[in-house]
Amino acid sequence: MRRLLFLSSVVLFLLSGCLPIFSPWSWTSRVRGSFQFSSPAMGGEGIVYAATQEDLYAFTQTGKSTSIYGLGSGEWFGGNPSVDEYGNIYIGTTGGRLLKISPEGLLLWSFPSQPSGNYTVRDTSIDGEGNLYFGTTGGTMYCVSPEGVELWHYDTGEEIWSKPAIGEDGTAFFGTLVTGGSETHSFFAIKDGQPLWVFETDAPSVGFYSSPALDGEGNVYVACHDGYLYCLDTLDGTLDWSLRLAPAKPGGDSAIASSPVVGQDGTVYLCTNEGEFYAVSPAGSIQWTASLGTTIFSTPVLSSEGVAYIVGWDDSKLYVVDHDGGVAKRSSMGRNSACSPLMTDDGTLYFTATLVDIGTWSQLVSLETDGTPAGLWPMYGMDQRRTGSLD
Repeated sequence: MRRLLFLSSVVLFLLSGCLPIFSPWSWTSRVRGSFQFSSPAMGGEGIVYAATQEDLYAFTQTGKSTSIYGLGSGEWFGGNPSVDEYGNIYIGTTGGRLLKISPEGLLLWSFPSQPSGNYTVRDTSIDGEGNLYFGTTGGTMYCVSPEGVELWHYDTGEEIWSKPAIGEDGTAFFGTLVTGGSETHSFFAIKDGQPLWVFETDAPSVGFYSSPALDGEGNVYVACHDGYLYCLDTLDGTLDWSLRLAPAKPGGDSAIASSPVVGQDGTVYLCTNEGEFYAVSPAGSIQWTASLGTTIFSTPVLSSEGVAYIVGWDDSKLYVVDHDGGVAKRSSMGRNSACSPLMTDDGTLYFTATLVDIGTWSQLVSLETDGTPAGLWPMYGMDQRRTGSLD
């Protein structure tokens, strides 16, 4: 009987998901709900935040999870969290609101104050003064103060799904998208609510789901569903070069959901939905290609180890791609993950995965690495707080 009780206790401990024994991971932590489209962000005191549709979770460095804020019925979280320098979390909803939530889980403000239900607020970027930039599926880019006061807005007339990249002078760079459509699209540079320039694509597609990256050298990189990676001059929008990375498909939608990242030497890294991982020189030529053999919606993170980490959609495997295009794989952690992995300043890697098709359970996975984030724009949202800003 004692032996049976002991074995039962061991099984329950293993199922808790926080035991690193016999596992290549530091720890895993399971929660109810779906992390299918959720990418984590790091806050103060080593707390990692990730959201299911209904709940915003906080995870300690040992994997203990707590739901710090939940939404009521009829409204879901519509984006990924971003964190300011004081540890406050910003996240959008399908009710058209941006929420500011304290590290303790208190709602500090909502912009606007009540749900609208007409559109979704997408991922937020934060400049050096704490101002917030976010687009909506209603087609408007907003800039809001840390106190929740609107500073400006700009209406594009199309949907905005990508997270804006914010330059040192407060210029917001982003593109537009049309759900279920195929047409040419616009990529904007907006400062103080006015367009500095607008770049128009030639090929028809759904548009820009991918989020842009800046290199701090006067270039902005963005991928489009027309299959091209574009390099534009940040000052006037001049096309420096374009490169087709995804093959043309019927209807013109070549599908690149992953966002570019930029290495320390200016090399641009990007993965297509078909799982082709590219390293592109600053001049726009392909240096090498790695075939991952799975669907990829994830954005890679670059490490000082000389590798890139990226998560597969179908099986939530972690792929490790070295500087020559060699690929190593770790074990499957679930299925259906569009997560862009997070590497914190101490080199810990985090990513999310759903555990079953219906999304009843999900988990955050932690892995200690021998590197730190490395690059001019090394991961989705630029840094561990996902500020999306060079400032």
